[in-house]
Parts: sequence; C-alpha cells; structure tokens
Amino acid sequence: MTTRTKTKRQNEPHGSSVFDPLSTTPATNLASPLPPDLDADILFIGGKDVRHILYTAYAEVGAGPYRDSEERTRDGRNAGHEQRSLKQRKIDITVSNHDKYVVARNVLVLSLILDLEGPEEETEEDGDITKERLARIFDIYHTRFLPDPDTRALLALHASLLCQVSKTLDDWAQGPYGKTIHFFNQKSLDAVRHVWEQYASAAAASPESETSEKVAELQAAVAEGMKLSPDEYQSWTLGSSAAPLTTLLKDSIRNYVQWAWKLDQKAGELKKMVANPTFAAGLLSGSDSETGSAPNPQSPSQGRHCRRLAYPSNGVLGYHLALAKAPLTELSPLRPSKEEDDDDNDDDQGIPPIHHVTRHQFTQWSMAFRELAMASTLAGGKQNETRLTIRFAVDGWFTLCQSLLHPPASAPEKAETRKKQFDIIDTTDLSLSMVWCPSSADVPDPPGLLGLMIAAKPLLRDRASSTLVMDDGEGISLVTSGDDVDSDDDVENNDSLTNSTTASFILGLTPVEYWSNASVRATVDDCLGAAAEFYDEDVVDAGRGSKDKEAAAARVKKLEEMGGLQISNRVLRKHSRWLSPDQKHGAVNKPVVVDAKELAEAAWRLYQDLVMSKVEGQRVVQQGQELVKVSWGQGLWQTLLGFLGVVCGQFETNREEFRRVILEKIGGHATQDALLRTALEGVSATEEAEADGCPVFTASFDVTSGTLKTITGHLDFVTEEDKRLLADRIVPISLRQSSPWTIDIVLGSGGGTLVKPLVFPTPVLKEGSKTRIARTSGYIEVMAPAILNPRSAIPSSVLDGYIFPTVLQPTSSADSSSSEPTQLMLPVSLNCPTVNLDSLPILSLSDTSRLTFLSTLAASIYSPRELRVRNAAMEQGLPESSWGSARLTLKESFHTMIIIAAGLQVGQTGLFALSGSGSSSSDGRHILILISAIRLDCSAQSGGGLVIDAAVLPVTRDLLAKNNKSETDGHKGERTEEEEEEEEDLQSFLVLLRTLECVDLTITDAELLLWKSLLPAFAERCRTYSHSPSSCEYNYSQNRSIPLSLQKGEPVLCTCGTGHFPPSYLSLPLWDSVASRHATRVAISIPYCSPAAEKVVFDPVLAKKIAERGLEDAVLKKKKEERCRFCGKGEEELVGELRAKGGETAGTAGIGEEKKKTEVLRKCARCLKVRYCCLECQRRDWKTHKTECVESERHHDR
Repeated sequence: MTTRTKTKRQNEPHGSSVFDPLSTTPATNLASPLPPDLDADILFIGGKDVRHILYTAYAEVGAGPYRDSEERTRDGRNAGHEQRSLKQRKIDITVSNHDKYVVARNVLVLSLILDLEGPEEETEEDGDITKERLARIFDIYHTRFLPDPDTRALLALHASLLCQVSKTLDDWAQGPYGKTIHFFNQKSLDAVRHVWEQYASAAAASPESETSEKVAELQAAVAEGMKLSPDEYQSWTLGSSAAPLTTLLKDSIRNYVQWAWKLDQKAGELKKMVANPTFAAGLLSGSDSETGSAPNPQSPSQGRHCRRLAYPSNGVLGYHLALAKAPLTELSPLRPSKEEDDDDNDDDQGIPPIHHVTRHQFTQWSMAFRELAMASTLAGGKQNETRLTIRFAVDGWFTLCQSLLHPPASAPEKAETRKKQFDIIDTTDLSLSMVWCPSSADVPDPPGLLGLMIAAKPLLRDRASSTLVMDDGEGISLVTSGDDVDSDDDVENNDSLTNSTTASFILGLTPVEYWSNASVRATVDDCLGAAAEFYDEDVVDAGRGSKDKEAAAARVKKLEEMGGLQISNRVLRKHSRWLSPDQKHGAVNKPVVVDAKELAEAAWRLYQDLVMSKVEGQRVVQQGQELVKVSWGQGLWQTLLGFLGVVCGQFETNREEFRRVILEKIGGHATQDALLRTALEGVSATEEAEADGCPVFTASFDVTSGTLKTITGHLDFVTEEDKRLLADRIVPISLRQSSPWTIDIVLGSGGGTLVKPLVFPTPVLKEGSKTRIARTSGYIEVMAPAILNPRSAIPSSVLDGYIFPTVLQPTSSADSSSSEPTQLMLPVSLNCPTVNLDSLPILSLSDTSRLTFLSTLAASIYSPRELRVRNAAMEQGLPESSWGSARLTLKESFHTMIIIAAGLQVGQTGLFALSGSGSSSSDGRHILILISAIRLDCSAQSGGGLVIDAAVLPVTRDLLAKNNKSETDGHKGERTEEEEEEEEDLQSFLVLLRTLECVDLTITDAELLLWKSLLPAFAERCRTYSHSPSSCEYNYSQNRSIPLSLQKGEPVLCTCGTGHFPPSYLSLPLWDSVASRHATRVAISIPYCSPAAEKVVFDPVLAKKIAERGLEDAVLKKKKEERCRFCGKGEEELVGELRAKGGETAGTAGIGEEKKKTEVLRKCARCLKVRYCCLECQRRDWKTHKTECVESERHHDR
C-alpha cells in the first residue's frame, strides 16, 4: 500500500503545488503477475521511483542460474523427460509521469548506473571504485544536500553528457544509453533535456565562485519547500515499508525521518550546505514542471513561484526496511556484508543501521539492473534483442492512455506513440491527488478511478495473464467489532460488496483477489499501526476535555467491551483480470445480452458511485427526481463517453434505448445528445464468429438498485447423438457446480453419460437456479442467481476452494522458448505473484526470540468471520471434518506448519506429511513437504509476507509402485542395474522419513483437494524451467487440466519441474542422489484474507498496548508473556476474561482467602514445557504436539 501524507490545509500556501520525487511504496517486481518465461510489456502509470525498476531487474537476475539440472541430464538420471532451461525473456517497461523533473531524475540515475563497470569487466581494485560510484549515485538520487564536491562534479559532468546526446530522438538512440532507455516522443525528450541543463549549471556552481547566486537560489528553494514542520503533518503512516516488522521499526523509522527532515530544514535556513539540484530544481520549477516551459529567471524573493517538497521525501523509505531488524542467515541474499555491519554500528545486537541496509539494497539492485540491461536474448544461438527496455513519457496518465489508444495518424510506424497493448498496467505509484486534484494538469477535471479503469482496459492484452494492478487510495478504515454482525450475510445490507460485483461485471474485469478472498499480502502490520493510532487518538480525546470528549469516551468503552478493533481495507480491486478464470481459451464467446433500460440503470448507478459522488454540483429536483447538475468539463465528459462505450462494447443491447435513458439521467441537451450518439455508434460489440453449440448468456439487472440479479445460459445441442440423448425422456438431467464460474449440465445418472459445462461470465450459484429443458427443440437454459456477496453462507461455500487459481493459457511460438510448432498451454497463476526464490532473504531460525513476528503473521491468517466459526467449533468440541469449511482447516495446517518449522514452540522440524485420518477415505500419507528455508518477500505485492521454500513429493501410485516393483514385476531382466539401485534407494528414503522427526498433519478429504489445487500455483510462481510442448502433461493430457488430477494416488503436478533444485538444498540422506529427482520445488505463501472482501483480524490487546506503551515496549513485553500454544491468548487477556466472568486467578486472589486459586495457563503434564489455557486447546493441539512431546526428566526424579 502506498504511504500517504495528509497535511493541514490551513498551513498550505494558496495555490502551492507539491514536488513528490520519491515513492514510499516498497520496491516491487513489476513483472510478478506474469509467468517467469513470458515476455513482459508493462505500463507503469505514475511511476516516480526507479527502485521499482531496479528491483524488477534484481528479481529477474537474482543470484544467477544454477547448473544442477544440466548435470543430471548429462549423467542420465532424468532420462525419459526433457530438461528445459528457463527462457530468457524480454521486459519492456513504459513509465509515465506528468512531472518532467521526476522523469529527468529517473533517467539520470539509470544512465549513471549503466556507466558502471560490469562484474565481467572489473578487477578487484575496480570493485571499490564501483561501490564508491554507486554511493555517489545514491546520494544524487536520495539526499537533499550534496556537501561532497566530487559528487557534485559527477552530477555536473553526467548532466552535461546527457544534454549533448539528447538533441533529437535519433541522437539519443545512437548515444550510449539509447539501447536500453527510450523516450515516448520528442516532447518528452525536450522536457527532460531542459531539466538536465539546469542540473549541469547548478551542480557546476560553487559557493565561493561568481556563481554563488545560483547556489543561494537553490538553497532558498529547498528551505522554502521544506518550510513546514513534521509536526504540522497530521497523519503520516509508514504503511508496509517495514513489513513484517513494522511494529518493531515504526518508531525508530519515524524518528529518523523526522530528525532528517529537521536537520535539512536547519541546513537550508543556515545555508551551510549546497542543495542537491535534483531536488532544488524541481522545487524551483513552479508551474513549469508540467508544461515544459522555461522557469522564470527571477529569484524566489522577487516573486518566483516555488513548490512544496512532499513529506517525508526520504531516501530510506521505499526499500525493504524489515531487513534491518530481521535475523538473516550468513549466506542470505540482501544481507549486508560483515564489514558494513561492523562499520558505524550503533546497535548492541549487531543489527545493521537502516541506512546501511538501504545502501546495500541499492547496490545489489543497481548491479542487477546493469547486468540485465547489458544482456541479450538468444535466438538460434545468436544474440538477438536486448532483454530490458525502459521507455519514458512526460505525460499524465489520461493523456498517455488516449495517445496509446488513438495514436496520431502522422506518427511513424517505429515511433513509441504507435498503438500498443500491455501485459501489465500498474498504477500503485499513482498519487491519489493526480486522480482527483482539480489542479492536475492532465485534464481540467481528472476523471478518477473509473476513468483510469476504462482507459486502461483496452490497452490490456486479451489473455488470462493480463493484469491491472490498482489501489483505490482509501487505505485502511477502522470499524468496531459490533459492525461485523450476522447481518453481513444479508446481501441487501452489503451495498459495497454488491456494487463491487456489479461493477466488475459491467466493466468486464475479473477481480480475482475479491472472488478468491485470498492474497499473499499480509496487512497485519498496517492494521496494528493504524489501530494503535486510533486507540491513542480516542484515549487522548477522552482525557483532554475536547468537545468530543463524551463521544470519544463512548467509543473507547465500546471498543473495550467488544474486544477491540477490526480492520477493513476499502481497496476495490488489487489485481483485475481481463478474462473469467474458467473461460476455455480459444472458445467462441458471444456478447452477453441485456435489456437496454436495465443496463443503463446499472451503468448510471455505478457512474454515480465512482464519479458523480466525488464531484460537487448543484442538486435540483426535476419531475420529482433529484438530479445533480454539474459542469461537464473535458475530463468528466470524456470519462462518461468512454465508460458508456466500454459498457456497450461489453454487451448486446438496444443502443438507441440505452442512449435515451442515459440522456434523461444527465439532463443533456442537443449537443450532448449528438456527442453521445456518435460515441455509441463508434463502438462495436465484441463480435465473434458463429459456432455450433456456443452458449448465449443473458443478464438481468434490478432496475431500482442497478445491481446484477441473474445470468441465464442458453445451450443448443448440435450433434445428432447429443440431440437423441436429450430427447430421450428416460435420461435424467441434473446440474452440478464444478467451480464458481461453471455449472455443468449432466445427462445420465452417476458420473453422467454427457456433461456440458456452462462457463458464466461472473460467479453464479446452482442453488436457487431454474432450468428450462426443451427436449424437442434441442436446448437447455439455466437461469442462475449471480453471487453478489461472496461472504454470505452459500456463496462462501461455493468459493471455499477457490484460493490461488491456476489456468492454462495458450502461448504462441513467439511467446514460448521453443521453436516447435506444437502450441503450449502455459500455466498461469492468477493471484499468486511470481518470485525468484534464490533472491529472497533467508530467515535465521537459530534465535527464536527474534522470530516472534512470525506468530503474528501466522495468527493473522484468519478473518473475524472465520475466527467466530473456529472458536464456536472448538467450544463444541467438533472435529475439523465438522467445521464446514475446508479453507478454515487448511489455514489451521498452514498455521501449524509455520509455528513448528520456525521452532516457536517445543520442537523444530521442516519435514511434514499431509495425512488422512483413520476414519477418512483417504487414509495414509499423500504429500510430503520438505522445507528448506523460510524467506521474506518484502515487496509491495506481498507486503512482508512469508515464503516457505520447500520441496513437495506427492505420494502417487507410480511412486509407490517403484518400491514394490521388485516383488511384482515379472520382467526383471528388462530393468537395468542402475534402475534397480535407484528404486531401492527411493524405498530407503521413504522408510527413512518414518524414522525422522516428520510431523503428520492430519487433514480431511476436502482439505486434501485444496492442497492439490494450490500446489500448481506454488510450483509455477518459482519456476526455473520451461514447460515442454511435446512432453508436459499439462499440454497433452486428455482434459488439459491443472492440477492433473484430484484423485487419490494420481499425479498432481507435471514432471517438467522434478529435479530442479540448487546445490545443497536439503541435508537429508539420499536426497541429492534419489529423492530430489521425484520432487518439485515450490514457494508456499499463506493465503491471507483479501481486504477487498473481508475485514482483517489482529490482536486488539497488542494494539492497545502499542498505543499505551509504544510499539517497541509493547512487542517486547508480548515476547516475554506466556501464551496458550494453540489459541495464542496471553496471561493478561485470559485474566481479563476470567474477571469478566466473576472468577479469581492465582495472581488476583487474596492471601488467606478460601476461594480456590485458578491458573490461567497450565503446562502439559508430560513435557512440562508448553502451556494451554484450557483442556479444549490442549486436545485440539495434541495431533501436533504429540510428535514433539517428550516426557520431562522431572518425572523420573521423584
């Protein structure tokens, strides 16, 4: 989530604008939504920070490829299956920002990095020179003052060089940086060249020379831009910059940022340091930053307009700050060197300071960027195109999207302005003020989020992997527990969820995180920080005699009575998809049919909610209906026309009737009517060729509320055989729901003689559906209610297994790494971002006292709704098979796995087996999970989430057959001696696991199906190999399904990924020689609830302690506090509950009283180590604790 700053309006100068050169969003891999070997065309709207580009290169290059699989291929160990290395893909990033000073800074820094000597060129002596140069580049980009004359000289020299090679686009293309860095048009190049001229002039100036006036002018600009005190900023939140250790680092980072700001304020006022031109020029620019005009040569004191510097604009923010506190192994990626740890170390625990961590990350990411930029793809053994291309545009998002959609006719074919489509459109760096601020230079009245969606959608490629990454900027909202009542299950009382469903359907975008209610991003750090501030504000208001004293006191009391706060994030959609996930790619799809009046009512309601409600206007009553009369400026009107065009292009409807209803809504005149008519006539619905048996869908909306009601699917039976089967009245016809999007029409009993899937354009319910069967006419219609509220009871059960969906996407020969003519069905994970495991930091598990944040991450996996179900089931003593939710039992297994693997409770092991219970139809071990490391993904898309680096070994019939083959195979002569030895070793390995400390996680049949459905996503996101069109089971299996099968003993994953492990991956006997060849590497992430669909739970007691004692003290005390092993409740929380019930505890009962004292936490009677708050918690935890419970020696001393 982007960190935002809110300032007091009364302190802002009239007409002042803001220079915001640095992002506080944690650096993220822009290509993460795509498979690792698919070429990436990315549009980064509002991009203002090069760190996203640098980290994308680092995630792509990582620690470098390993040759492990090639060695195994040479020695014949993987004979029978083709080993294919990962394709070296191309990454093309188009970055737009309206501020030429931001773009000029970014190009300057990237070109400086390109000038570095590469590892293949430098000697040991050159290494120190490279580090020193990178340190200067870091200062040029991040620090507000440049006291070092050598750094100023580097800036002056390089800015002069850039001016020399940037006179025309051709000059730039032939220059030293034109191979990697491009410009959108000549206008953008001219704008940044003008800024570089200012840099060169200012950096060359000296305080002691005749150019001292220029230095003074820059210093005055910085002083004026930083005039406001940090105390005058009402609300500045760190967000996820330090996740998952925000609670430990928030105070120190906040203090550091405030100290740095005040220090630079004082330096600017005293004029003792030379201002950095990359900051000062942007502040001195005034309004010319967006127009490209030359600045006024007069000084600020003579009336020159200066901009205000956005707070905090600090270089440390935007890096992965958690690594400053997280315990990392000696060989962990991104761990600062020992020399950096020891140098200037001000932490008594040997933890590197924040500025060392940020500089180390900048160095590593920059070198990876240069390596990727210098690399070329290989085609036919020859160098082909560069792997990395960055294109810059000095333009606002609205204008840029329009230019890409409607390129000028005069533009040459090779120009950057030609029409183009993208795989990813990322807007997370887009400032909220640029969407709504009336002073924005994009358009007179920026059209907001809806305008952004409708402008971006036509620019996305039409395939499942295409992603629109958005953040609505609303951030975190706090609600009391009392607001999350059972009425949430009532669709009518959940307008926000209902409107989100209708909006996604109308726009043709599928918000996968919303429907799956699953995200790898942990929001618990954001929640704890926001909740602590909320507690603190209310307590202060209640105690200082403010006018809201009574109301504040009432809120605090209610919060304490209800057990604290719960968090709701109002993000509408984080990852939105172009296609429905279940849609069979390559199939013919006809536009959805809808009544014109119903569609117009639904579209207008959505436009009102997302646009009109944000625009001030005069409310009038006309013919008994309230209307809002607004001034239809260029941006607002263009947004309406574009939105209506998208709607009409999405559906088949009567456009004349649609236009008439819309015109009545806006109270339009003849001119607007003509424009509206022209816009709708110019839009053609998605026309597809007619195909026999292609289903036709009709949508129905509620005219009053504008919400979607039902979807009717009409399916014609075409072949004579199918018609005869349908006409036979003896043949039963039934419906079954195979996914949230798909209802199967089943003809016949049992498994069905004929199954016809109906893939709906939005999630629907079989329950409550109506069927019309025309046996004579040869068609069937299914009218299914649309799922409007994914949290209500029945829809929740339908969506229960839809967590991290993976689909098969057809890939052309141009996209794949093979020259084979066979089309490859490439697996695509829809909401599980890809990671380079070998580049992620590795947690050290040796000191568990520094790993308590893992407990918070693991516990936050549940939503408040899930916790109520879980606690109720536990109170009733119900087994997990009776909990009614496989997703909930799956989360229980995740929680147990993390706690045990990290050693946060008694015992530590990384060996787990998913096993069926004795009463289950799937008894025995099914999947072995062998954990190699626990890693941190601190990027923005993961928000400090955990990634378990593990090997999975599904126990299939084929695997077991290898163990018994010597007894059952009557053709022993056909097997080689090496094969016999291998089978014996594999059997020995499986027997060995039984003797090791392997934890059996007892799961239900339903949970086993969920695990099998998740494994493809976990395997694909960290893939270091390419799928083979000729041998991949996903590609040539009968049903082309992923996973391959959900049946017991059947394979789940394809064999393309078996054996791909780095050296020394696991320290187990027979692992390297035998077992690894049957296992697949996976990156397991916890499926947190999506804040788009659920409230997020956190520890309310800890939040209150944070507000009262500060973050550091509260968390440190929580570490020392004894807690129940199963439910995690601490002594203070249990004491409070017991007192509320009128009971006494051992710590509260008076001396000499007759009442029996009660201990709130009791030890396990056998090991005397772990504690539980009740017998029920102990019973529920026994399946895990029994694997580690060792009888205490104290029992033998008696």
